[in-house]
Amino acid sequence: MAAEEIECHVCGASNPKVSERCRSCGARLSELASELSEEEVYARRHQPDEFELRWVFISFGLFLVMAALAVALLPLIISAYDPQGFPGIVIVIVLWFIGAGTINYLSPGKNFLEPPVGGFLAAILTMVYLSSIADVYQLSTGAYVLGVLMATMMALMGAFVGNLLRSDDEKPAPKNKRPRPRRSRRVKAAGGATGRAKSS
Repeated sequence: MAAEEIECHVCGASNPKVSERCRSCGARLSELASELSEEEVYARRHQPDEFELRWVFISFGLFLVMAALAVALLPLIISAYDPQGFPGIVIVIVLWFIGAGTINYLSPGKNFLEPPVGGFLAAILTMVYLSSIADVYQLSTGAYVLGVLMATMMALMGAFVGNLLRSDDEKPAPKNKRPRPRRSRRVKAAGGATGRAKSS
């Protein structure tokens, strides 16, 4: 690899040293451009990249599709399945955790904030829909607001778990320090005996 190029710590592709992002996977290269050591790069492997609006829209769309399948389409296919009230909120919370984990597992960078933001917006629309279809198990407005907050929190946790599952970087081995030479006990004993002989 040429001296004016740096290697991406995500995909391993070579990039010009002046590049801010990898031309192959889009990961940030500013940390590598600042000539961090392997230990420092490994320690920062779970730190988020810059906030990207496109992953907010991707997350928002994915959450809406999952909600549409789980709480709108599936009840039309399975008559016994009825996501009203509290069960519907629990289903949304679980879906948000899985969706955020999937997004951060598949995305080239480390997106911790984008899935929760997209999940928050999608959860509002989903809870409004759940409230509109509830005819038997009608919950209070506070319960749906709590459901939005819980879904957002689970999206944040899912994003972190997705990044943990994707991180397969091995911890770099510490650099071997040259051991200090030790004088043998025999040499020390001989030196001590010589000193005593001279003093006498």
